[in-house]
Amino acid sequence: MSHRLDQAFERALAYLDQHLNEPVDFNMLANIAQLPQSHFEALFYALYHISIEAYVELLKSLEAAHLLGFGKQVPFATIAAKLAYRNQQHFIESFTRSIGQSPESFQQAPDWGNFFAKQQPLKSFQTEVNQQDEQSYSVEIVSFAAQTLAVMEHHGDPSLLPQTIARFIEWRRQHGLSPMGSQTFNLFYSTSESAAKAQYRIDIGVSLANETLTSLEPVALESSQIKLKSIPQGRCAMIRLSGEQAVNDSGLGAAIDYLYRNWLNLNDVSLRNFPLFVQRDVIADKMTEEQQAKSLAGSPQLLIFLPIV
Repeated sequence: MSHRLDQAFERALAYLDQHLNEPVDFNMLANIAQLPQSHFEALFYALYHISIEAYVELLKSLEAAHLLGFGKQVPFATIAAKLAYRNQQHFIESFTRSIGQSPESFQQAPDWGNFFAKQQPLKSFQTEVNQQDEQSYSVEIVSFAAQTLAVMEHHGDPSLLPQTIARFIEWRRQHGLSPMGSQTFNLFYSTSESAAKAQYRIDIGVSLANETLTSLEPVALESSQIKLKSIPQGRCAMIRLSGEQAVNDSGLGAAIDYLYRNWLNLNDVSLRNFPLFVQRDVIADKMTEEQQAKSLAGSPQLLIFLPIV
C-alpha cells in the first residue's frame, strides 16, 4: 500500500478500534481517512478483502468474547448495550456468526483455540494488503465528457438485481431507447462484496440525447421509478474488458480491485468524489428479455471508469 493510503486507513482503523461502542458512520470514516465517501467502502474491501461491516462485527465479537470469558455473570443485554448492538438478539446472532459459538455456550465453556483462530484475519490484515495480484490490466487516462442518464436505482439485496434490470429493460423498450442507439451505464456506489445486503447500491442507466430528454415528462419518470442523473466531465482511469473477463462477474470484480489496490497505489493519484462507473457494450434489440438481463449483468465488452482528479 502506498504511504498515503496506508496512513489514511491507519487513521480510520484506529478510530474504529476506539469507537466500537458507537454505530459505524461511513461519512465520518471517509472524512478521517481524507478519502472520497463514494469510494471508501469499495476501496476498503479491495485493500483488505473484508467489508467494513464484517470487520467491525469481528472486532465487536472478539471484545465481547473477552467479557464473556472472564465475566461469567455479565448479562448479554449489558454487553449488547456496551458494544452498541441494536439489541440483545442482534448481539447473539452476530457473536455466533463471528465466533462460531453462541454467547451462552462461550460463557459456560469457551473454546479458546477457536477464539484465537478467529483473530487470524486481524493478524494477517496488513500482510494480505501488501500482496500483489498476479493479474494486471492496461489502464488508460481518458477525459470523459459529461453525460446525462435516466437511471433506475437498486438499493438492497444483490440477488434481486435481475428484477430491477428487467423493469429497466421494459422501461427502455416503452420509450424507444434502443440499446443500439443509447449507451448503457452502471454506477457502483458499493459492490456486492463491500456492503451488507441491505446497503448494496447500484444505478442501472441509459444515456439520453437532448431531444430525448425534452420528450420525457417528469411525471412519467417519477411513476416509472426513473431518475435523471449526470456523470460529470473529468479525468478517469479506464480499463477495457472483453471476452471472458467481461462476461464473468469475477472478471469485473478483479479489474475493480486492481484499480483500487494496485494502480491507485502505484500512481498515487487522487480520487474524485463520484462513484466508479461502467459503460456496457451494445445489446441487440432482438434478444429476449432474459438474454438482455444477462447481457446487462455481464456483457461481452465493458469500459470501467474510475474518476480521478
